[in-house]
Amino acid sequence: MREVKFRFPKNRGRSKYEWDKILNGKSWELKQGEDFTMEPRTFVAHCHGTAKRRNMTVRTHVDGKTVIVRAYKVKTPAKAKTTTVKAPAKSKAPAKSSK
Repeated sequence: MREVKFRFPKNRGRSKYEWDKILNGKSWELKQGEDFTMEPRTFVAHCHGTAKRRNMTVRTHVDGKTVIVRAYKVKTPAKAKTTTVKAPAKSKAPAKSSK
């Protein structure tokens, strides 16, 4: 093993796929070989991962070499208003009288 000097190319921020368009909330039919290059199930995993990073969820359907995708914004549950109830004060038991 040897140490080498290598400059990795910078990520230009461009994605191979148009995620802004694919995950815009509309239903899209994407075809293997035309719209994506990997296996359909692998592309579905990419859709779910990308949507999750964008705080979204995605519904997908695979039909042969076709994937149908629709993304949704993740709905955060409304925070329930909490109230603090004070427990009643403990009363002292009456002292036992010794007779």
